[in-house]
Amino acid sequence: LPECFAVTRIGTHTALAFFGGGQGRLSERSRVKHRLLAAGGQSRLAVLRRLGMRPVPGLMVTLVSRDILVPYSGVLPACIAGGFPLEDVFIDLRPLARFAGARLIEAEIDALDLESRTAFLPGRPELRFDLLSLNIGSAPDTSSIPGAGEHAVSVKPISDFLGAWERLRQQAVANLQQGRGYQLAIIGGGPASVELACAARTRIRKDSGSDGEGLVIRIVSAAGRILSTHNERVQNFISAELRRKNIEALTEHQVTRVTANRVFCSNGEELEADGIVIATGAAMPAWPGQAGLATSEDGFLEVDQHLRSTSHEFVFAAGDAATIKGLKRPKSGVYAVRHGKPLAANLIRCATGRRLTRFTPQRNALAMLNLGDGRALASRSQWFFQGASMWRTKDWIDRRFLRKYRDLPTMPEQLAITPGLASGKEERELREHALRCGGCGAKVAGSILQDVLESISAAAISATAGSAATGNIASNIEDAVLAPVPAGHELWQSIDLLKAFIDDPWLFAKIATLHCLGDIHAMGARPASALALAGVPFASRSITRTVMRELMLGCVEALAEEDCRLLGGHSAETGELQFGLSVNGHAKPGESLRKQGMKAGDALILSKPLGTGALLAADMRHQAGHSLIDRALQQMLVSNRDAARIFREHQANACTDITGFGLAGHLLEMVTAGTVELQLDAVPVLGGALECLERGISSSLHSDNRLAERHISVRGGDDKLRGSARYEILFDPQTAGGLLAAVPESQAEACLAALRDAGLEHAAVVGQASGDSNGPARIALR
Repeated sequence: LPECFAVTRIGTHTALAFFGGGQGRLSERSRVKHRLLAAGGQSRLAVLRRLGMRPVPGLMVTLVSRDILVPYSGVLPACIAGGFPLEDVFIDLRPLARFAGARLIEAEIDALDLESRTAFLPGRPELRFDLLSLNIGSAPDTSSIPGAGEHAVSVKPISDFLGAWERLRQQAVANLQQGRGYQLAIIGGGPASVELACAARTRIRKDSGSDGEGLVIRIVSAAGRILSTHNERVQNFISAELRRKNIEALTEHQVTRVTANRVFCSNGEELEADGIVIATGAAMPAWPGQAGLATSEDGFLEVDQHLRSTSHEFVFAAGDAATIKGLKRPKSGVYAVRHGKPLAANLIRCATGRRLTRFTPQRNALAMLNLGDGRALASRSQWFFQGASMWRTKDWIDRRFLRKYRDLPTMPEQLAITPGLASGKEERELREHALRCGGCGAKVAGSILQDVLESISAAAISATAGSAATGNIASNIEDAVLAPVPAGHELWQSIDLLKAFIDDPWLFAKIATLHCLGDIHAMGARPASALALAGVPFASRSITRTVMRELMLGCVEALAEEDCRLLGGHSAETGELQFGLSVNGHAKPGESLRKQGMKAGDALILSKPLGTGALLAADMRHQAGHSLIDRALQQMLVSNRDAARIFREHQANACTDITGFGLAGHLLEMVTAGTVELQLDAVPVLGGALECLERGISSSLHSDNRLAERHISVRGGDDKLRGSARYEILFDPQTAGGLLAAVPESQAEACLAALRDAGLEHAAVVGQASGDSNGPARIALR
């Protein structure tokens, strides 16, 4: 980037767009092309795994998906029947994306501009790309059935259907247990309808404790026979099987409309129904076609045998949303999954300018249907078999598929050290944390900083920074530097910089901004203005511009919510994505808070839970699920603004923010002498963090933070506490952590209630300042 100082207007706030640069060099992290993966369907899984097994240096990959927990349709019938845990239906895209080195954005594309190669996401910055891959799936086509959208449930998207099914199941069970009947209508005559009918019958009978008397399940199909695309032996068997299970199969019944409790057919028949499910032919969203992508006669995206759009050579499509020109196949999971391997190969070949490989889907695929009672049906062309052995085979195939994308291989971490340079112990320590954490886990260890400060003589500090700075560094460690200003106000200044911990520049910048404001909030000041510090890995001009734009938009949005202006900043080429702020805040004399100042009897109140360090470390190792990381990110997005205000209103005597040095390290900064008591069981912790620590997963800064334990004692001498996950959480570095304040005991209850009323539901009293002020600073656990 050229050296410059450019200010632009974004919304109602003034913001700096790009600043200074520097000489960069091409490295293994350099990005020159951007591949955008739209949606996370089943064929997408193979692409991500391929990228993780064999990375493509120079290719930036972004996955945009509405659902991060992607359901595997193969086990849906078993889940409905009650033989497969609900949580095992889903494949978590977060660890898989981490494994692939792909950016993951939880959102949904709603429009494309193919001329400028731009994707638009509601509520987020647009994304520019060089290559696009669509795997957007499909859903039952209800456009020809008036009332279906209001009164029926579609089997896809599966994640939405599972919630609706639970409501149907509960209603059916309650009706049968109370002696009232229940009628379920399933519209469609394909495999999904048959499996759903059989599974629903098994589950409702089991949960209601009845023989199914009063339960009526109907399959309503416009076709002449159920499973019309299968061979005659299969059709005959299924007809007999449905009769045996008292499931009605109404063929040649074209549904014309539905109401709340009724299904109307073209032959004039009206069917009563307490629940209606749509499992008919599929359709795809309108926006790809509206963008100008070629569609086939069946309404889906038309691709060639390379799975590339017939109208745009930089666009690929796979799964249910794609139809190969001249090779139309059924819209089923078995065909979608088979797209994965050739799609992965051709995406890489296209990006690297190599010849694409042709893919010809098999004409007849093996179909396996779960009959809901420990048996399954298997058919291919004229071949047919059924029984318990087929169910065991199907179960084995499904579980193997799930393990393939859940139990990801551990790829070796490279540690480039010439033999002999490091001792055995040093090399082991470096290898243990070769995967360096981001966020505040990438902070330089406090022990190292202390050693450096102690090694600098007071005279040297005075010569370079002035006597005021000497005093501040030598004895008063504060979160910001105080500089007097006219008009009776104090100016507080602070600076912080984070290495990216998620591959989403927009979200990372929002969290990093709130993190950087934490020091000012901890001082009881109000952020007023900021300068940005952005480090962006060397990449092509278009990718650099995209990343910088996302960073700046995320920062500006976060600052706008704090009523803080971005005045300018600086950027540079760095090995990894970094972002930070130099922040100015104002406070009237006497309003600001200090770290040191707690009084005997003060209650220690923590505003946010701990655990981001361990969870982010697990995420980097693709060993943390989306739900855990999402909850952690949501906590990081909670500003400390309200906590700071509430602590001021309740006369806090001391305050600090909990960041890189963990609760123990930052609490020790608040204690000048004597002992402070900490109730370990009362410390709020993010879900999953303790489990990560129990598995030995911790931040790369954790071991350095643990040096603080020499100042920790256990009341009662119970040393079994040391080494427990609860104990280890004290040393976990926090990114965008909460505030810790010493509040007068008389104000503690009201302060805690105010924090929770403000939405800080995890706020808790975690300890108390004791009356002991003798001896060195110590933390006593109880």
